[in-house]
Amino acid sequence: MEGNEKLQKYEYDEYTVVTNFETYEDAVNYAAENQGELIEVGFTDGSDNPMPNTEGNLMAEKRTFRVGLDPDYKVYYSSDEGFQEMAENILEEMKKKENDVAPEDWIADQNIATGDRIIVVKDGEVNTVTTRERIKFLMRGNLYELAVKVPNS
Repeated sequence: MEGNEKLQKYEYDEYTVVTNFETYEDAVNYAAENQGELIEVGFTDGSDNPMPNTEGNLMAEKRTFRVGLDPDYKVYYSSDEGFQEMAENILEEMKKKENDVAPEDWIADQNIATGDRIIVVKDGEVNTVTTRERIKFLMRGNLYELAVKVPNS
C-alpha cells in the first residue's frame, strides 16, 4: 500500500494504534493485512495520545477523520463538494490582502495528504486553511480519527 510512511503509530503495552489514513479503504486494507481491528479514536483535551472515542461517527460515514471545534466554527473538509474551488479563492484573497505570492501554499505542499486539508470558517469569515494535524495544536480542537488497532507480537 502506497502512503505507509505518513501513518502515525502509537505504541501501548498490548497493542499499537495506527492513524493518519488517507482513505477509509486504506484503513480497512491495513487492518486486513496486519490482523488489526478498525477502531475510532480521539485526540481530546490536548492529548497527544489517541483514546478510544466514537464521537466522530467515522465508521458509519466512512470518513478517516473529523474535527471537533467550538460551535462558532464551521469546518469544510477536502472531501466536501466545491472544496478545491473554495480553497483556491481563499488563497487568492489572502495573496491580495498580504501582497504575498504564496501565504502558505498548502495546495502545492506535497507533504500534506490531499484528504487532510480543511478550511475553518467563523462568523462567515475564513479563520484558517489548515490540516487535521495542526488543529490539535493550534486551535486546541478535538480530532477524531479512524484507526487500526494491531496486537503487538
